[in-house]
Amino acid sequence: MNKELHYKLAGIIIRDRKLLMCRKYDELHFIMPGGKRLKGETARRTLERELMEELGVKLTSARKFKTWEAPHFRDKNTIVRMETYFVEIDGEPEAKSEINELQWVDSHYKENGLRVASIDEDYLIPELKKRQLID
Repeated sequence: MNKELHYKLAGIIIRDRKLLMCRKYDELHFIMPGGKRLKGETARRTLERELMEELGVKLTSARKFKTWEAPHFRDKNTIVRMETYFVEIDGEPEAKSEINELQWVDSHYKENGLRVASIDEDYLIPELKKRQLID
């Protein structure tokens, strides 16, 4: 059986050694801000559009970081390929559109009762902690 591939671009926003994550209205897990690339869009344009829609902020720079693949946290028949970018933004992030809540997260998020998507838990957060970018 072929697994469905869910391709996402995600913006890494770090402030005070914490990572900005968001939670949609219908989810328990926090995810990275970002989304799917529309036909004909560049990675930068996708990030510009998604960060404005979800957070109400303007993208000022984007630098590619890493790409990971993992089973979707909710549907194990779907593989998520998440291409991450360190981004700089103009404006104060606010929950917009389908986003219900924002949280600044460090590696101790479980102790605070937060759940994050498996790709963030298994790959992104440990990598940012290893590089001493988040606590």
